[in-house]
Amino acid sequence: MMESSPEPKQDKGANIQFTLTGFSQTAAIRVYAFEGISDGRRVKYTVEVDLALLPGYGIRIQDLPLLCLELLQQRLDEISALTFTEQDMRGQAERRAAEREAAEHKKKPPRPPANPNPGASWRAPFR
Repeated sequence: MMESSPEPKQDKGANIQFTLTGFSQTAAIRVYAFEGISDGRRVKYTVEVDLALLPGYGIRIQDLPLLCLELLQQRLDEISALTFTEQDMRGQAERRAAEREAAEHKKKPPRPPANPNPGASWRAPFR
C-alpha cells in the first residue's frame, strides 16, 4: 500500500483554477460541471450530489457549488468525476456545528444597562 502525503495534492490543487460551467439534474441527482485550468491545459470535472440527502444534514442547495468546489480541491488526484457522498455531507454538517459552537463561545455576554431604570432620564416624573 502506497502512502501519499497530502502536500503534493495541495500544491497541485493550488495551481488549478476551477470554474463552474453548469449543472444537470435527473430526478434527485444533480451533477455539477467544472472546468479546471492549469498550465494552459483545460480539464473537465464533474461532482455528483444526491439532493435527497441534503435536508438530513442541514445543507442548503445554494451552498452545493461551493461545497463541490471544496471537494474538488481536496481530492484532486486526476479523477475527473467525483461524488459528494453521505460521509462528505456528515463531515460538512459536523464542521458547521463546530463553527457555530465556536462562534457562540466567542460572543460577548450582553452588557447590563448603565442605568437600572432605562429611559427614566428623559421621562417626566409620574405625579
